[in-house]
Amino acid sequence: METFKIKFYPGNQSRMIVPYRQLKKFQAIKEIQYGPIHSPVETLVHDKDSETLYISSRLKGTLNLHKSSSFTVKLHKERCTFLLAMGIFTAGFSGNHFLTDERAPIFKQICKAGEKMGMQALIFGHQHIDPDKTHIHAFYFEKGSWKQGHFPIPKVIYNRIPNRKTEHHPEVILAKSVLEEQAVLFNNNFFNKWEIYQCLMKDPACSFLVPETILHPSGKKIETMLQKYNVYIKPIHGSRGNGIIKCRMLPAGELECHYYLENKPQVNRYEKLAAFFQQHFPNGLEGYIAQQEIDLVQKRKSPLDFRVHVNKNHRNSWEVPLICAKFAGKGSLTTHVKRGGKVLLVEEIFGEAEGQKLKKRLESMALLVAGMIEKNYTETIGEIGIDFGIDKEGRVWLFEVNSKPGYSVFQHSKLQEQAETVLAYPFQFAFYLTNLQERVNRA
Repeated sequence: METFKIKFYPGNQSRMIVPYRQLKKFQAIKEIQYGPIHSPVETLVHDKDSETLYISSRLKGTLNLHKSSSFTVKLHKERCTFLLAMGIFTAGFSGNHFLTDERAPIFKQICKAGEKMGMQALIFGHQHIDPDKTHIHAFYFEKGSWKQGHFPIPKVIYNRIPNRKTEHHPEVILAKSVLEEQAVLFNNNFFNKWEIYQCLMKDPACSFLVPETILHPSGKKIETMLQKYNVYIKPIHGSRGNGIIKCRMLPAGELECHYYLENKPQVNRYEKLAAFFQQHFPNGLEGYIAQQEIDLVQKRKSPLDFRVHVNKNHRNSWEVPLICAKFAGKGSLTTHVKRGGKVLLVEEIFGEAEGQKLKKRLESMALLVAGMIEKNYTETIGEIGIDFGIDKEGRVWLFEVNSKPGYSVFQHSKLQEQAETVLAYPFQFAFYLTNLQERVNRA
């Protein structure tokens, strides 16, 4: 790989003029790649210098290049790739070693998906930002192993901080402020559940999807809700099923509650609601929501819901690259895989014809929700994970909207085959954001 200056010249053919001294390297090139865009190219030579590639105006438009710049160029067989970098900001590093937890394999797949798009993933944490605040010591995957190198801070950074606790760590907050001065960060924060519910409930096109949801509920309000249906109590800033309590009134008048304590399922019964509130919410329910439970359709005697991944492409449009079904684990409050849930293809449960119909319906709902969130949210969002449920009457309900959807769905062998396609979308959006910056800077 070498770095060349790129300059443009007027021309109606898709041509690239390369230095005469570099002809041997470029003579086999018949195709050029810039992010997700590919174009045939005719290669000519010049003898001005050995560091400049001249691109015709026709090829410039095809590739969506916006200004003269420098690019690292990768030559492989008949293809010339103008490499772009996307930063991935995360946490959990030990010293100068790459991650050793369950995320390592998925990050490897992300890197490979980027490589096929002519983009390099640079993975780093707050401790890898140089004191000069312009460079990072980032990890990258090359030739079967993780390596670490010194790079300028990329123009676009994908935030994959793994949880809310880490997101609020002072060093992470400081690092984000440094990065935001030089780059565009997308999916930069976890969603606030209540803000999302408010957006949905205010929009007539989406409000019908939301179960009854109460912010900072009083004990009296929860008691009223329990007279009509079972109730989930959730922390506003919770994720992955943490902190959820399911409540239901038994025929004898007792309150039965299901929750997790140190990842172990618990069941308690209370003769009086006051005893429940005293044990679980001695300081009140500030920071929680109470939500109606939906009587979900069941298959194989287990309730199920549906995960829909919605991603921005390189044209800044939403697409749905993945839809799957999730079964709740035995005794679990949620369908999260880490709680014993199981992932299946929609077609495995409903058959090919019915499954395709259902997926189209969920896709249209997901695109509706994504568009609404984008319209009402000020931050840059390129990826959303949406959990839908369907009740026994066939009505679709929205349960969760996640700005950092997990990748446990790829444990299913058939969905694993789709992983590379899904994981390439952040690179597509990064490509769009990179070119958007270049257009703005040029203007």
